[in-house]
Amino acid sequence: MKTNLVLIGMTGSGKTSIGRKLSAQLAAPFIDTDLYIESLTNQTISALFEISEQYFRTVESEICKKLASEVTHTVLSCGGGVVLNQENIQKLKQTGWIVFIDRPVDDIFQDIQTQNRPLLKDGKNKLYQLYKDRIDLYREAADFIVENRSTMDDVIQEIEKYFLKTVQKGEVK
Repeated sequence: MKTNLVLIGMTGSGKTSIGRKLSAQLAAPFIDTDLYIESLTNQTISALFEISEQYFRTVESEICKKLASEVTHTVLSCGGGVVLNQENIQKLKQTGWIVFIDRPVDDIFQDIQTQNRPLLKDGKNKLYQLYKDRIDLYREAADFIVENRSTMDDVIQEIEKYFLKTVQKGEVK
């Protein structure tokens, strides 16, 4: 049965901030998968990437499987690359609705510090390339797409409306 809300999107799209506030409003637990990985491995995401991106992706996939099978009624914020492994999405969809938070790349770039984001050390062009490479994967994975172009409260309100409408329709399979 689906009970989780799973937030996906580019790094800097607002998943963690929106997820925290959304979970508070829904009185539901919140898990940021990157922070969860860091706490389990006692290493930063950057340190895991230094081992290799493939190593990080393997750890990320294991965490997705674990969370999909162990948590309920939770708001999950996933790392931007979670969609690169289709199995991650399949597992997360078994117990949750996937919400793609789409945000303009220029807005993302203005707000994030690229030096703390392993895949963005090359700057704005790299961010555009990642968006181009991933946009179709995000759209295909999503049960619902919300554009993060206004306030956080507006985005949260859209997600809550979708969630309530889905539950009321009985789509809680």
